[in-house]
Amino acid sequence: MDPTTSLPLVLPRTVRWGDCDPAGILYTPRVFDYMAEAVETWFRDIAGVAWMTLIRDGRHGAPTVHTSCDYRRPMAPDLRLAVTVELERIGRSSLTFRLLGDDAQGQRYFEGRLVSCLTDLKAGRAVPIPEPIRARAEAYLAVCRVD
Repeated sequence: MDPTTSLPLVLPRTVRWGDCDPAGILYTPRVFDYMAEAVETWFRDIAGVAWMTLIRDGRHGAPTVHTSCDYRRPMAPDLRLAVTVELERIGRSSLTFRLLGDDAQGQRYFEGRLVSCLTDLKAGRAVPIPEPIRARAEAYLAVCRVD
């Protein structure tokens, strides 16, 4: 974990016009892209391994095996969000993330969950979280405990 990274990990995100439906509000499936991008950043910046490196060099994958999202209020173009990445649970093979989309005034726009499972790509099955990733995830969980 990079000691210069402020914790918890918070990513700025602006709702783009192209993210919206004809009614001028965020097309709801786009939030899942926001969440996946935030978890991808967590793997790179916190766990210390980019997804493509994990796949290419480690022959592992980290597919999403579950997602859910509650939408609190409509999101319009130019809305600036802070997407906070919290870690709720570390399992044998999985990491459960809680992702929060808030504006600068602290208003919540969405709250989602994403479960990522570490897999052996060749065998096509779940494997224990590799120790370097587990150690960093445990350190993150200790600092950014979700209550």
